[in-house]
Amino acid sequence: MVIKHIPALILFSVSLLISGLAYSQEACEVVQITNGDLSSGDPAVCGNGNGILFISRADLLNNGHPDQEDLFFADITDPFNPVFYQLTNTPENERGPSISDDCREIGFNSNSDLTGGNPGNMDQMFYADISNPNAPVFTQLTGVSPSSVSGAVSGNGTKVAISTAEDLTGMNPDGSREYFIFDSNNAVVPFGQLTDDPTNSGSITSSPIIDANGSRVVFTSSQDFVPPGTNLNGGRQLLLSRISYDSPNPPSSQLFQLTDFPSNDFFAQGPAITPDGNMILFATNANITGGNPDGNQDLFLVDATNPASPVFNQITRSSEFTASTGIINSNASLISFITANPHFSFGGEQILLADIIDPVDPVFTILTNFPVGSDLDDLASPNQFTFIAFESDSDLIPGGNTDENNEIYILFPDDCGFLIRRNAIPTLSEWGLIAMTAVLGIIGVLAVRRRNAAA
Repeated sequence: MVIKHIPALILFSVSLLISGLAYSQEACEVVQITNGDLSSGDPAVCGNGNGILFISRADLLNNGHPDQEDLFFADITDPFNPVFYQLTNTPENERGPSISDDCREIGFNSNSDLTGGNPGNMDQMFYADISNPNAPVFTQLTGVSPSSVSGAVSGNGTKVAISTAEDLTGMNPDGSREYFIFDSNNAVVPFGQLTDDPTNSGSITSSPIIDANGSRVVFTSSQDFVPPGTNLNGGRQLLLSRISYDSPNPPSSQLFQLTDFPSNDFFAQGPAITPDGNMILFATNANITGGNPDGNQDLFLVDATNPASPVFNQITRSSEFTASTGIINSNASLISFITANPHFSFGGEQILLADIIDPVDPVFTILTNFPVGSDLDDLASPNQFTFIAFESDSDLIPGGNTDENNEIYILFPDDCGFLIRRNAIPTLSEWGLIAMTAVLGIIGVLAVRRRNAAA
């Protein structure tokens, strides 16, 4: 009797094995936050998860808003019924929004004359209190000379990291692109210069990011900063500035170069930082840990608790994922990123979540199953990853975006997705299924042989 059921047992165990390796689960819930006549994008999320700051050309409040990029804030305490506030309304454009953890302070760059200090409509950095989003209070931080500027506000809202060629401190007369810190608590000397490129060599730099209390700023640059000799070959390195505050004295900084790329063929980009400033997620094409010989972009996690001796781990493999930027939660246990790899993406771009409690062996979950051709950009999230905001010009919820403007969406990553593992390494439970299948197979083979011998 047992022999008769062995083939069925084998088939059952194989089906269990296949289902276990497939990790079938549901896709996560997705909510479309905006649905305007024109595009919305660049979401920045409060650390507490109560709101989203973003740029939009759309007339979201039905007030006759013309076609230009203005700042909007969405209170998403109830994400199914967001409340919108229009923070700017000028003929010019706003870009690069960032917001504090409590949704009260924001930073952004703009060529609008919001305070009367920018009549030439140059690109300037602004800081604003939006405690009352119906009546935001703006402060213009730059504006002495024409400048390309970018920046980010700290989690506690009191500091702004700024990248500009302007001479904000009297230490940048050559007009080189430098990084500065603005301390709103220091009324006497609010600006500190964090870098000093005496050559004005046109180094390639990117927007800085800043931790919760403004004690650390991370950025990328191809400059060989003073003291010289740290980046002679012009690679776009990842740098960290450790900042000290001693009001009314200006902020001061100690600079660390975290990466050491051998040439300008290599670069770091898109860094994201934890609130404590110790863990940094970034993308690079360099083979930092020996696991990226193909030279494609992958995500790396660097523990910069001691920035003089950073510790790197490679999170993604370009043979399995494609990722150029990502976001990280407050305790560096989770990251999320967009992939277009057709093996995991069902024919369109998808959002993945990675458990990196063990960064050497991360566990990946595909959170979405968007249709073929789906296009996603600009992930953002609260500190705890209770949801993930992003923008897309695809009709992700059928019928919700038929005009294919960029819109703001959020998804909820709890108890959903399609679990996979890097390198498809089986878990202990999967090894158990494999072993059970093997044992049943051996028993079946022996039973068949015995039956044939008896015949």
